[in-house]
Amino acid sequence: MPKKQKRDNAYYEERLKNEFPATYADLQAGKHKTIAEAAIAAGLKKPRTRIQELRNAFGKSSKTEQADFLCWLTAQGYAVASSPAVGVAASAIAMDRRLLPATKARIEEIMAKRGVEMGEVMAEMGCNPYDQSVSRALRRLTRLQPDVITALEKWLAANASI
Repeated sequence: MPKKQKRDNAYYEERLKNEFPATYADLQAGKHKTIAEAAIAAGLKKPRTRIQELRNAFGKSSKTEQADFLCWLTAQGYAVASSPAVGVAASAIAMDRRLLPATKARIEEIMAKRGVEMGEVMAEMGCNPYDQSVSRALRRLTRLQPDVITALEKWLAANASI
């Protein structure tokens, strides 16, 4: 399998020089501020959409900032649920189908106060008590299935008074 070609600024600058000399001259003259802007003007690249910008900013933010943003979205009335097609699954309790630190702490707190084991929690969630998915997610940061996240959200809501 051939190596994937690198599409960095040097690549686009070379293409502008060879294929679009007028646009390259505009870049040199300062009409275009960046090589990316010139490549967009020449039609070599497409401008990034708002959703691409949001995904990029979300991915670069800290876990705390991501959790704050998701809470803000929920407060604004947007349904924040898992979406495997997007590649980032998010809910009030999980990000990228992994439990948020605050969620992990809350689950452990409820379990300690009630004196229950993970098998009992899974049974209360309507899952197989021998299913170790939530336990692994707590200990190893593994991903959870969307239906388990939904069941866990309901379990947390049912135990909100504890």
